[in-house]
Amino acid sequence: IFIWWLILQILGWAVLPLAYRLFKWLPGRGYAFAKSLGLLLVSYVLWLGASLGYVRNNLGGIFVAIALVAGVSVWLYSRHRHDDESRSGEADSSLLTFLREHKGLVLTVEILFAVAFCVWATRRAYAPDKIMSSGGEKFMEIAFLSAILKSPQFPPHDPWLSGFAISYYYFGYVMMALLTRLSGVSSGVGFDLYDALLFALTVTGAFGVAYNLVAGGRKAEAESGHSPSSNLQPIFYGVLGSLFVAVMG
Repeated sequence: IFIWWLILQILGWAVLPLAYRLFKWLPGRGYAFAKSLGLLLVSYVLWLGASLGYVRNNLGGIFVAIALVAGVSVWLYSRHRHDDESRSGEADSSLLTFLREHKGLVLTVEILFAVAFCVWATRRAYAPDKIMSSGGEKFMEIAFLSAILKSPQFPPHDPWLSGFAISYYYFGYVMMALLTRLSGVSSGVGFDLYDALLFALTVTGAFGVAYNLVAGGRKAEAESGHSPSSNLQPIFYGVLGSLFVAVMG
């Protein structure tokens, strides 16, 4: 669990400069979405490279994908920051300044992610019905995960028909396989941890949506000269939104 948490932290920080620019119109500047974006982009670069034959689907290919995504992220952040300064004549708020000024947002996102991930991973570990005794898709899903882990290139080998490629949408399993390979766990353990990860990313994603809606609304009210309609903070509504979507739902 700790290793997967650490991997997601690295992926999130790798794309945080890009998220800061990509979501520049949002009050939260995309911080709550950074981990999801990092996993998506690194997996996509690995899939594209292994599909075109530039890299192999192994640890080396994953490290190349992480380095490429992180490099492009920092380059785009630096380039667009200088462009903004040259157009406006004023220094744009830097990423480090934003993090210092929004410590509450950063801490809340990190605590929500860690708690949700650990709680759901524990729930999966002790759920007696996580693998159904008859039927169900989980056997197929773990077979796809194992097939992707054994495929040096993409499209991956079909676990059901030797010599053929998977004729099914499989990118979600690529993301699962990437984390499984990086952490060194077995397919079954990786499957359960990925399930917990999806829950944790849903929690932080829902928080980010609710937080930005409320913070943006309060900012618009302040700019129009009206007092905020509520004294409650956007962080409170963000947590409430994550509970409504991920827990009550």
